[in-house]
Amino acid sequence: KYGVRDAQGHLSPERLREIAAHESVRAFEIKLSQGAKPGKGGVLPAAKVSEEIARIRGIPPHTDSISPNRHLDIANVDDLLDRVATVRDLTGKPVGVKTAIGGREFINELCDAVLRRGLAMAPDFIVIDGGEGGSGAAPQALADHVGLPIAEALPRVVDALLAADLKRRIRVVASGKLVTSAKATWALCVGADFVNTARGFMFALGCIQALRCHQNTCPTGVTTHNARLQRGLVVEEKFLRVANYAMGMNKEIDMIAHSCGCRHAREFERHHVRIVQSPGNSVALSTLFPYPAARAPRREALTA
Repeated sequence: KYGVRDAQGHLSPERLREIAAHESVRAFEIKLSQGAKPGKGGVLPAAKVSEEIARIRGIPPHTDSISPNRHLDIANVDDLLDRVATVRDLTGKPVGVKTAIGGREFINELCDAVLRRGLAMAPDFIVIDGGEGGSGAAPQALADHVGLPIAEALPRVVDALLAADLKRRIRVVASGKLVTSAKATWALCVGADFVNTARGFMFALGCIQALRCHQNTCPTGVTTHNARLQRGLVVEEKFLRVANYAMGMNKEIDMIAHSCGCRHAREFERHHVRIVQSPGNSVALSTLFPYPAARAPRREALTA
């Protein structure tokens, strides 16, 4: 709840409305977990909690800030949908959910709850982070072994939404080391509506994955408040590289789309991809993950 919390750490309606009033704020996201930190809160060391960051996050300055490992007011999918509705009513903006995936249970329960309670209660989007995602401050055991990789998590979520006939209501955003145009294209073929990349922009900014994000000793100046190290981050040079990365990604995705006979990347489907298997042979993505047969929507969903 950084940025939208009160002094006790609870959600602040006043702060939510204040932020929502800015035209640059287009949506809100309830973050349950990210790729490399499922079930674990983050730690922002005191050296990084400057007066400015403390003011933005709503926390005491120059003090370690330890995040809880979950939202204490969200214990199940019904609580989650209630919170989505609350934030949406307060802000008037789209509200979504970000999470890593550990199995089929969560997304199936979420779909069932939306069908039971009506389409108006659905989140506007869901961001799926693969287990390979996450920051350089993540515990190594979690980064290496916990959470499904995006290659398995994304098809499971898209299939569940298709089977429940909720895909047109809930947009899907894919995340998790989708750094190249080919990987982003794969996500669009699986069924993602959008692709997020943090790592790609960090690389463009100069990140060398030194894994010192939490130590305040980043040698490239990206994740440190050390004035001497920050000199390595030359904004006048780096902003051009970041812009070129974004434009290059879009250009290459369109180029791949055209080579597949599509007029636009929005026309990608699973049959456009083949996955190379361990013996070196390939199999169609649509064979590995066939589209599910849509199940009949419940009456509550039809009347929502």
